[in-house]
Amino acid sequence: NWKWVRLGNVGSWSAGSTPSRREPAYYNGTIPWLKTGDLNDGFINSVSEYITEKALSECSLRVNPTGSVLIAMYGATIGKLGILNIPVTTNQACCACITYKGIDNLFLFHFLLYERDRFIDKGHGGAQPNISKEIIVLSLIPLPPLAEQKRIVQRVEEIFRLLDTIDEAQEKYSADTEILKAKLITAGIQGKLTQQLPSDGTAEELYQQIQAEKADIIKERQGRKDNSIKPVENDVPYDIPKNWKWIRFGETGFFRKGPFGSSLTKSMFVPKSDNSIKVYEQQHAIKKNHTLGTYYITKEYFDESMKGFEVLSGDIIISCAGTIGETYIMPDNIEKGIINQALMRVTVVPSIDNQFFLYYFNSQLKESAKEGNGSAITNIPPFDVLKNLYFPLPPLAEQKRIAETLERALDKV
Repeated sequence: NWKWVRLGNVGSWSAGSTPSRREPAYYNGTIPWLKTGDLNDGFINSVSEYITEKALSECSLRVNPTGSVLIAMYGATIGKLGILNIPVTTNQACCACITYKGIDNLFLFHFLLYERDRFIDKGHGGAQPNISKEIIVLSLIPLPPLAEQKRIVQRVEEIFRLLDTIDEAQEKYSADTEILKAKLITAGIQGKLTQQLPSDGTAEELYQQIQAEKADIIKERQGRKDNSIKPVENDVPYDIPKNWKWIRFGETGFFRKGPFGSSLTKSMFVPKSDNSIKVYEQQHAIKKNHTLGTYYITKEYFDESMKGFEVLSGDIIISCAGTIGETYIMPDNIEKGIINQALMRVTVVPSIDNQFFLYYFNSQLKESAKEGNGSAITNIPPFDVLKNLYFPLPPLAEQKRIAETLERALDKV
């Protein structure tokens, strides 16, 4: 459903001129006059020279409106681009395109950016490279429908923002990749790496759904409503996008610590059999492997006292002793089992993405507990404190975009 067309079919292209310097009345007016040195591969908000109405009427000049796309055709800046945020005239080394209806100017800009080297190669052959207007208007561009042009632009600019953030963070934290990763995660969970889309809806709408989902989980997992969670106040830690919502960490799901020490001791363990239930330990969280371990209890004791500590596929287990703060999402088809005293179990509501939840947990809890010295986390906050920490809630679709974006970024780091 795309079509190959000539660049001359997507807009009106025109080069400018340089009014004679021997005519003082042509200069120091109010009309912006752009030279190729003003191009910056981005939006143009100002120029270095201005001409007069007399120059505009007597010289070969056109006022290019806001939104026009510009390219330098020769000289030291050949191939440089710009998009106008102000109306300007240009010199003869700059070619400007006023796009036709149905053409997204940012799509054209990114296409020219992508094709820049090829245009320059086409201009070789004379004393200096020269991308003439004729070369430009006869060149081909693959043209998608307008809605898809806009989607492509959104995706490309999202990637560019991500790359800019990575570049800035790498420059600042190049000596310590762990600090770099932490800074990227922080940027992600603050909404700085992704674009907020109206089609995602709002976190306020999602929050109502979360309340019902958490109530269902509590009922299913033999829990009780937690009355220790406080309302959100005005002491939120930072600004978040308008369609996000601050909630308390405890509202993200159902939290359960392992059984009290005397209710689960080694004397209760039995060999694995058809009538046994597995006991998951902190090594499962630390080593990210649910198949380890040899501790089991009887099914009778599970039914009698341990059902409330059962761990299911999709639950997150967190180590709470020794090596503290290690997390693991329990995969499908795990053995039926319970958590022991050294673990905390979190059942996250379906409307919160598990990976986004873990990025928040690792950044805001595990990293902050290191107190900046790089040592291992020494404790997890008490339950009442943990549940009342703030949690930035984006719409579910953006949660998934943030998790995917961070995964790609951290993989590159």
